[in-house]
Amino acid sequence: MGAIALAFLAGHCAVHNLSRLPGRAGLAILVLALMTTLAGGRFAARWRGGTAVRTAMMAALLGVSWAWGHAALRLANDLPAALEGQDLVVRGWIASLPDSSVDPQFVLEVVDAAPDVPMRLSLTWYRAPLAPQPGEHWQLTVRLKRRSGFANPGGFDYEGYLFREGLGATGYVRDGGDNRRLESSPQGYVIARVRAWIGSRIAEAAGGHEMLGVLQGLAIGDTRTMTVDQWRVFTATGTTHLMAISGLHVGMVAMLAAWCGGNIVRWRGAQSFGLTAMHGQVLAGMSAAVIYSVLAGLSIPTQRTLVMLCIYFGLRWRRRTLGIGRSLSVAVVAILLLDPFAPLAPGAWLSFVAVMVILMAVSGRLTREGAIVSFCRVQLAVTIGLIPVLLVAFGNLSLVAPLANAVAAPAFTVLIVPGVLLGTLAAAIHPAAGALLLQFPVLLLDAGWPLLEWLARHPLAVWHAPQPSWPVFVALVAGVALTMLPAIWPLRIAGALLCLPMMFYRAPTPAPGAFELTVLDVGQGLAVVVRTHSHVLVYDTGPAFQSGRSAAELAVLPFLRHAGVTHIDMLMVSHGDQDHSGGLRDMLAALPVRAVSVGAAVNQAPPDRIECERGQQWRWDDVTFTVLHPQFGAGAQAESRRDNDGSCVLRISGRDGSALLTGDIEAAAERELLERELRPASVVVAPHHGSDTSSSSLFVAGLRPDVTIFSTGYRNRWNFPRPAVVERWRAAGARNYDTSASGAIRVTFDPHEGRVAARVFEHRHTQRRYWTR
Repeated sequence: MGAIALAFLAGHCAVHNLSRLPGRAGLAILVLALMTTLAGGRFAARWRGGTAVRTAMMAALLGVSWAWGHAALRLANDLPAALEGQDLVVRGWIASLPDSSVDPQFVLEVVDAAPDVPMRLSLTWYRAPLAPQPGEHWQLTVRLKRRSGFANPGGFDYEGYLFREGLGATGYVRDGGDNRRLESSPQGYVIARVRAWIGSRIAEAAGGHEMLGVLQGLAIGDTRTMTVDQWRVFTATGTTHLMAISGLHVGMVAMLAAWCGGNIVRWRGAQSFGLTAMHGQVLAGMSAAVIYSVLAGLSIPTQRTLVMLCIYFGLRWRRRTLGIGRSLSVAVVAILLLDPFAPLAPGAWLSFVAVMVILMAVSGRLTREGAIVSFCRVQLAVTIGLIPVLLVAFGNLSLVAPLANAVAAPAFTVLIVPGVLLGTLAAAIHPAAGALLLQFPVLLLDAGWPLLEWLARHPLAVWHAPQPSWPVFVALVAGVALTMLPAIWPLRIAGALLCLPMMFYRAPTPAPGAFELTVLDVGQGLAVVVRTHSHVLVYDTGPAFQSGRSAAELAVLPFLRHAGVTHIDMLMVSHGDQDHSGGLRDMLAALPVRAVSVGAAVNQAPPDRIECERGQQWRWDDVTFTVLHPQFGAGAQAESRRDNDGSCVLRISGRDGSALLTGDIEAAAERELLERELRPASVVVAPHHGSDTSSSSLFVAGLRPDVTIFSTGYRNRWNFPRPAVVERWRAAGARNYDTSASGAIRVTFDPHEGRVAARVFEHRHTQRRYWTR
C-alpha cells in the first residue's frame, strides 16, 4: 500500500511541476501509457516483483491523470485576458468571512455573470458603504484582472496560492455601480453564517481584547483580526502551527469526545440498541471531529486530520486494525482524491513528514522511557526531521522553536484550546457566560505572550539559510534520515556530518571585477539589488501597503535571504516617493545596514544618513560605483530637488559591463546628465517606470544600452511603460524587459568571443509553473 500511495503522490507532483500542461498530444500519450500498463498485466506474473511494479506504475499514471484533469478544469475557469479591466455585473454568494477592515476583502461564489467569468472571485470593496456578510446574496459591479502576484526568488507564490484556492480572478467592486444586496435563502451557506455568528459572539464576549484574533483562530479558524506583529511572533518562534486548527487540535477534541462517548454504556437505553462503549467512542469522537473541522472552514490541515480520523474510527467500528504505515498511505490517497492540489500546500508536506518523523522516533526502542523523556525525544525528532522541508518551503528555521513549543504546545493543547472551546460554547448561549469562561485562556495567553515575544526578539531566533545546491540538499536529507533512524551511534555521527555542508554553505557570488544586478518584482515601485564578490547594495525598497506590510518584507528581504545575504553594505533610497521608499523602515529593522544614502524628501532615514550627491564614488571588489545626480547648490535648479528630478542616479561599472539606475528622474534631470557627458551603459533601469515625462530621445540615444528594464505593476493605472517610450528604447537597439511580465529580472555579463553580452534571466520564465499567467 505504501508503494501505491507514493506512486500516486509522485504522479501528482509530476504534474504540478510542469511549466505548461500538455495538450491533446500529451493526453493521447497518457492514454496509451495506461493501456500499455493494463495490457502488460498478463506478463507481470512471469517475473518476480512484476505485479508490484505494474501496480506502482498504474498508480503513478492514475495520479498524473487525476491531477492533470483537475488542473485543466481549473485553468479553464480562469478569467480571459479580454475581460480584464472591464466593468462586469456579477451576482453571487459571499463565500468567506470578510475581514473587518475599512476595505473588506472576500470571496464571491458567482452564480450569474457574463460568459467566461470565473466561478470564484477574490474581491476588495474600497470604501464599502455596507460590509457584506457570509452567505449573503449580492449583485456587484466589478473590475477584474487575472491572477497576479510578486514573482521573485525566495518569495511567496501568491499566484500559486490563488490557484490552489480555486480563485480564477481578483478585482474590486466599482463605486457607483448597481451594487445591492439581493434576497437570499436562509438555507444558503449555513456553515459560513454560523462561523460568522460564532465569531461575533466571541468578539462580544472578549470585549475587544488584543488576543481576540487568537481566540477566534483557535475556535473557528478565523485569524483575520490577528495583527502583523502577532503573526511575526508566532513565525519567529516556530509556533504558527498552534494557530492552525490542525491535527493536534482536531485530534485532541476527537479523543476527548470519544472518552466522554465511551460512557454511553451507562445509559440504559443504549444497551437496547446494542450500543457499547466502542460505539459511543466512535460516534462521539467522529461527530466532534466533523463539527470542529467544519467550523474551522475545512482547511487543508483539518481535511487531512479528518480523513485520518475517519479511517481510525471506521476501523474501530468494524473492530479491525490497520498498521500505522498503511493507515498513513490510505490517508495520502484519500486526501489526494479529495484535493488533487494538496501537494502545492507546504502544510501538507509538513504534516505527513512530521508523522513519519514521530514514528521513526518512537519505534525500535528496546527500553521503556518515561513520559518526559519520550516527549523531549519527540520534540527533538520533529525539530530535526522537519529541517529539509522547512528550508525548501520557507527558507528559514526557528532556532528557538524547541524551547517555545516545549512550553506553548502543552499549554495550548491541554489548557488554552479546551478553555477557548468551552468559552465559545458558553458565548454562543450568552456572551456574559462566554466572557467569564474566556477569562481563563485569555489569562494564560497574556501570561505566556511576553515569553514568546522575548524569544522572537532574540538575535538568533531565526536562521535564514540560502537556497542550497542539490548535492548539499541531498546530503542534508540523508543526514537527517540517519540521525532519526534507531541506529548505532556511528551512523548517527555520520548523519550529523552529512548535515554540516548545509550549515557552512554559502551561495555563489560574482567574481572579483564583476557584478550582478537584479530588478525585483515589487509591483508599481522599484527595488534593485546589486551584488559584487563580497558586497551588496540595495537601491530603493519598493512600496508600502495599507495592510501594514511592505514590498521590502514580501519581496526584497526574502530575495536577500534566499541569496544568503546577511547584511547590506549600502542602502540607497533614490527619493521620497512612497513606491521607492515605503519599505525603508522594514529594511533597517530586518538586516544590519552599514550605510544609508538618500535622495530628495526621504523622511524615515536614520540620522546618520548620507545625502547622495554628484561626485560621490567608491569601489568594491574592483567594481566602481559613481553618483551622477543630483548636484546641489545649482541656484534655481535646487528647487526641483524636492521632486522626481531629485532622485539619486547611480552608475555601476564593472570589468565586463555597466549599469545605470535612474530613479524617477524626468526630462529636466536627463538634460543635466547629458550636459555632463553621460557615457553609454550596458543596462539601464528606465527612469520613472517608463512614463512619458522621461526617457527623452536624446537621453536614450546617449545611453544606447543593450538592455532596458522597466519596473512596473501588472495592469497599473498609469499604463506604464508607455508604448512610445518602449519603442524609443527598442529603436536605440535595446532589448526591453518589464517586471510585470518577467517577474524579477537578473542581469549578468558573459564575455564570449571577444564581446561582452548582458545575460538576462526572467524569474517567471525560469521558474514557470502551468498556473502562471
